[in-house]
Amino acid sequence: MDAATTDGLNRGIDVLLVFTGLFSAVLTTFIIQSYQQMLPDPAETTNALLSQLIAELRSSSVLNITGAEIISATTGSEPTSREIRWVNGLWFAALSCSLSAALVSMFAKQWIQPKPNVSGSPRYRARQRQRWYTQLQDWHVFVVINGLPLLLHVALLLFFAGIIVLLWSGDVAIMAATFTIVALAYIFYVGSMWMSLVYPECPYQHPISEQLRLWMARSFNPPQRLSSTDLEYGATSMKRPQSMRVPLAPSKVDPEDQTDASALLWLLQQCSSDDLVATTLQAIGGLPRNFSAFHILREAGVIPMVLQHFSCCFRRDVSFDTHWDVINHNAAEKYCRSWMRLTHGTSEEWPRDLRAPLNALKCIDGNLHVSLIAACAIALNSLDSRTPQLALISYLHEFANGESNVDELTQRWLLDTFLECILSWELHAAVVNDLTKRAVPVLLQLLQQASDRQSSHRRSTIALILRFLTVGSVDSTFLWDEEQRQQGFHNIIIPSLAAIVMDTENYGVKDELLNFTTSEFSRLVAPVFTRSSNFPSTIKNIARSGLSKLYLDGRIDVGLIPDCDLADILQILHPLPVAPEQHPWFVKTLLRTLTTSTHVSVAIAAIRLLEPLITDCDSTVLGVFTEENGIAALLRAANTGDTDSRRLQIDCIRALCVFIRSSTSLSQPLGMEKQFDIIFESEFFTTLIAVVGARRWWLAEIVAIWLPSMLRLCVIRPEEQIWRSVEGVFRHFAELNVEEDGYQRMLDDLDQMNQIIMGARTTKE
Repeated sequence: MDAATTDGLNRGIDVLLVFTGLFSAVLTTFIIQSYQQMLPDPAETTNALLSQLIAELRSSSVLNITGAEIISATTGSEPTSREIRWVNGLWFAALSCSLSAALVSMFAKQWIQPKPNVSGSPRYRARQRQRWYTQLQDWHVFVVINGLPLLLHVALLLFFAGIIVLLWSGDVAIMAATFTIVALAYIFYVGSMWMSLVYPECPYQHPISEQLRLWMARSFNPPQRLSSTDLEYGATSMKRPQSMRVPLAPSKVDPEDQTDASALLWLLQQCSSDDLVATTLQAIGGLPRNFSAFHILREAGVIPMVLQHFSCCFRRDVSFDTHWDVINHNAAEKYCRSWMRLTHGTSEEWPRDLRAPLNALKCIDGNLHVSLIAACAIALNSLDSRTPQLALISYLHEFANGESNVDELTQRWLLDTFLECILSWELHAAVVNDLTKRAVPVLLQLLQQASDRQSSHRRSTIALILRFLTVGSVDSTFLWDEEQRQQGFHNIIIPSLAAIVMDTENYGVKDELLNFTTSEFSRLVAPVFTRSSNFPSTIKNIARSGLSKLYLDGRIDVGLIPDCDLADILQILHPLPVAPEQHPWFVKTLLRTLTTSTHVSVAIAAIRLLEPLITDCDSTVLGVFTEENGIAALLRAANTGDTDSRRLQIDCIRALCVFIRSSTSLSQPLGMEKQFDIIFESEFFTTLIAVVGARRWWLAEIVAIWLPSMLRLCVIRPEEQIWRSVEGVFRHFAELNVEEDGYQRMLDDLDQMNQIIMGARTTKE
């Protein structure tokens, strides 16, 4: 509530108090006189006793006096006792109404007393003022204040009624004159109230007239949105009945946002200054996109006001019917932002007759910010057209290449508008694919540049746009909650980058941009597994799929990224999320890593991935393993006798044992003779015997994998001299693990191996 309204109410209450005081004083004078007539009168008692005495004397005939001689001529009639009671009742009721009005008036002066100024931002102070004003409205304080004069009107009516009752038994002429005057006054009173209701512009207004009009409007005419046809140049607001722009604000209204919207609406409705109204309309464009109370402004008809003020920023050149001159481009740009904010989540379309001025604003020279905002409005108004969407991508491309320089606010508007557009596109699939292929590389460039904390909003918005362009779905909370969006940044961006690396050609990503995508993706997936409880399993699976594709394509390998990062990525890839037909390619890539890397952790992680691929595999995988010299790679990784990594040695031996078991399980293992020769010629058995002899591993794995693999190889090549040493060291190991689980099975396998060896010796002899 502004100072003018407060002063007006205070002056009205002061007048009311003055009138109440005067009226109560006059009324008290009348009551003093009339109340005396209700009390017993001693003179009347004396007269009554004298009259009774005379009557008794006359009846005794002592005095011969007639009644005519005693009683003089009769005078005019006086008010009866009943009439006196009515008069006093009416006047006392009038006095009660008058004093009640004075009491409530004193309270009202305190109710409307402005609160003292509080410190804080202008927005905070405006909210405090608006909350106070809203509370005054919700508790009908203005209605009560406007109704105070009615108490005095009723009191005056009661006073006049008492006068008429008092004069009713008296002189008829006086009573008739008084009644006529009072009747005419209250006929005028009722008539002026009726005229103020029927004709709102009538000067005969009553304090309660405005409230009565509101009550009547609510009862007979439900509230409707103001039409948007009352615009300059006949502009009309076109509707898109079958589609709506996706809302970027929460459905639940925030009380703070509701307060802000009410404050803006109060300014628009109460302020008579055109400059202040224009400033208020422009301020709507500065509200955040997650503002949840835009519907309050829309329902009050603010959109037509914005468009009307926008049209006033242009002048049509009469010599060229299609040419528009921009009078005030800064104001027009702000009205464009206000329109975009007000219409998001609706089917509102830019008026057809104002599209030419909007295009003129877009083509203005020397002010990139104004042109860009106009282009955003055109794009939102043309969701079914390819060209305006390409214009937004073109602006983004200029920013990414450093060809244009605008402030952070302008870039935010551009990114937010592009996000809103892609959520509501009404384009053919082929056009969408083309726009996506053009936009993704540009967005990745912007993501690469937005690395500082000050660009966190840009990063999260870019990630959200990439998510919709590549994956197509996301939690709706991320659309409007900036805090949730930044907290869930990994959940948004990882599926997007994974989709890009899985199909780089379709998204037009290559060369340096692909290298950035690879490194950024590799960097972002690390927290997914180190803080796995914060991420769902779907994100982990997506991360593994993307990393496996990059690793398979050679984008992640020895020399391209640090060895420690490569080891972490290989650990993350376990188990490999690939189809069986891709197993040969991964075997080839893992063997290449083993061959080129000297890092122990990389070798261990690669062997961990390789082992399940060659376990019970088909001939294709074994063929790739053979062609890529897998045995030599494993033996080199083990670095027999020259490494202190016990785990690496064990992993290499186990992987070779798995390979031997898979090779000997083929229906025609003879094709593996060359690989078997490499095994026997290498130091594999020397390492095996040393590890088993030193009891460096547990019995369960030796019984399950090592010894069965040696037994199968012994069946194929029983004539080798090394078998006696192998059989001896395993038997000694078994004797040291008596009564352990698997001990008997190990003895059975060793006995079978001994029989095979003895049979081969017998055959040879």
